[in-house]
Amino acid sequence: MGNGTLVFSGGSNDGSGRLVFGEQGTAVIPDALFSVDAELPGLEGITLRTGVCVSVDAELPGMDADVGLRWDANVSRGGLRAELQSVWQEAKPTSAALISPWEEAARLRVATEAKWQKGKPIPTAMQPRWEATLPLRSGVVGHWQEGRALRTGLSVPWQDTLRLRSGVFSHWQDGVALRVGLAVPWQDTLRLRSGVFSHWQNGQPMRAAQIGRWRDGLPTRSGIRSHWEEARKPPPGVSLRPPVIVEPETPCYDPATVGRLIFSDLAMGDARLVFVCQRPGQVLPPAAIVIQPQRTYVVINEVEIRRADNLGGDPLPCESFSMSLNSGSWAWTFSATFHISAREAVTPVNYNQPIELEARVNGQPFRLLAEQPLPTRRFAEHTIGISGRSRAAHLDDLEALQTFGNTLDVSAHQLMQECLTVNGGSFGWDVDWQITDWIVPGGVWMHQGTWISAIADIAAATGGYLQPHDTDQIMRVLPLWPQPWWRFDQLTPDIELPEGYSEVDDTSIIYQPAYNRIFVSGETGGILADVTRAGTAGDILKQMVVHPLITEVSAAQQRAIAELSQSGVGLRHKMILPINATKGGVIKPGTILRYVDDSSAWRTGIVRSTSVAMQFPELTQSLEVESHV
Repeated sequence: MGNGTLVFSGGSNDGSGRLVFGEQGTAVIPDALFSVDAELPGLEGITLRTGVCVSVDAELPGMDADVGLRWDANVSRGGLRAELQSVWQEAKPTSAALISPWEEAARLRVATEAKWQKGKPIPTAMQPRWEATLPLRSGVVGHWQEGRALRTGLSVPWQDTLRLRSGVFSHWQDGVALRVGLAVPWQDTLRLRSGVFSHWQNGQPMRAAQIGRWRDGLPTRSGIRSHWEEARKPPPGVSLRPPVIVEPETPCYDPATVGRLIFSDLAMGDARLVFVCQRPGQVLPPAAIVIQPQRTYVVINEVEIRRADNLGGDPLPCESFSMSLNSGSWAWTFSATFHISAREAVTPVNYNQPIELEARVNGQPFRLLAEQPLPTRRFAEHTIGISGRSRAAHLDDLEALQTFGNTLDVSAHQLMQECLTVNGGSFGWDVDWQITDWIVPGGVWMHQGTWISAIADIAAATGGYLQPHDTDQIMRVLPLWPQPWWRFDQLTPDIELPEGYSEVDDTSIIYQPAYNRIFVSGETGGILADVTRAGTAGDILKQMVVHPLITEVSAAQQRAIAELSQSGVGLRHKMILPINATKGGVIKPGTILRYVDDSSAWRTGIVRSTSVAMQFPELTQSLEVESHV
């Protein structure tokens, strides 16, 4: 056969399953050629198994190996050596390796037939779907571009207006002097030769010396008018003495003398205890907050300062703190000293934007602006000090100077709110109006300055003043005198202090003329008011005051009360108090205070200034109170 076909011998039924080439007994084993064409790196040896007739013709170029033959007859050693008659024998391999149905295929070098291969780049770069677009030089297609400056400046909504040479259009201008002096409302009057019309003149001496109010009294002999005398029996008949009517005593209230025990041996003669009142018939209104007299006052002092943007963090290491406010200022001024470790926390990066702090004085919060850091280095200490004002300092921006005015009729409250705007829109500040409002006609008021100077000028028209809110962006407008000093008995005190509550008392007396009449005037569009204190002759005239916002009677009355209240004999009482968080806390200017002066007399006054000072652990407030005799 010679083709290497494997034949299972049908004559063998021993179940050995041996493979026989050809037919049994007649098989002719042809020569077989065996060749190996392979690269076997790392192969240690090759084993060839053949039949009896074996010849090996091999070329192994480059191989360093030992070639040996191993004989395996695969038959029993007993009996005859007829190896060729074996039913099963090892087939002789043929040399026709290419005829084998299975063999190691030769590698084809046609690489293009692979299903996957490295692609060759195509030089046609213009075919990608996405690529860098070429910039278009027609820039006019852009939605936004740098506008071309137009030379027609008249189309700009705001611009520097051309000055008009016709000055008559200005609301305010240098008036043309009129030669008709009679047209002036106020002028030097012609002197009249009839001097009898003068209210004040040199008096003529009178010889009626008996008109004097005080002189030597004439002695009288009516000694029987003594309250106490020796009793005598009444004469017979009907007594003409009228019956004595005992009037009921009017109850009174005087906190200074309630419960005072008086031994009255002159009136009763039996030394009984009598409860008396030094000022019978006078009932004082109760105060909103009353601090009861005690033997000991216990106050736990604490001042905590934090940045407003870190209220939940630890307080800054403050060593000293002070702040003050009076009725003539519109913002708290303060200073504080910290350990040098707080330098970054209190030093502003931009000095136009100060650091905002929150100071809690015995629990009462105040918002403050750290404007000026002051580092200090001394022996054994290294600190940094700061000073500044409250949040109202934002309204004093000198870079925002502008001109304020009104063109329409508005109320004074509305005019102040319009001043706290930018281009007609509010920027977060509001007004707490606590004085009587009035109407301001259009075009009668103009002011140039900052926001705070404009609203302060409106408040000053009626004798009012500004006071900042402790934490919020609110300005309070308060009257300087809620009631004139001669009507202080109609005031309800905000706080009542017991005698001995203040640590230091200092009283000074201020003498002023007893003014009872004043002229209050506006300007163009205003009024002229002659105000006289009720119940007086109006003979002591105070200097006239003029303000363009005096446009109604209500405004003139408020300004006249503020001016006439600064008259007579006044008292300036200074005291140092603890800061009681539950009994008023920090007492601010404008508070109506009832207290006991150095002569143990009850006084009602108005707080004019407040100063808070902390040098740990001591924390006090100093008040200056204005009252009248």
